[in-house]
Amino acid sequence: MGFHKRHVDNDQVIRLYEDGGVQRIIDWYTTGADAIITEAGLATEVGSVLSDNEWNIMGIQTQHAEIIKLIQKHLGIIDTKK
Repeated sequence: MGFHKRHVDNDQVIRLYEDGGVQRIIDWYTTGADAIITEAGLATEVGSVLSDNEWNIMGIQTQHAEIIKLIQKHLGIIDTKK
């Protein structure tokens, strides 16, 4: 039996989101790999949201909203809500 590492880069996170939304990203990070290696920036920030117990306590909807916010920030989309 081998040890499966998954490398995740920032562009890949964007593609996953475009292909299947936040749930597709979550599935990619949480299934089928023994270790996740992330590129600095968006991929690392998303990984932190998914692995931090405080985010887990706040619930899945809050995690989804934060991941969308991180993607928008990475893409340069500015939230105009105040």
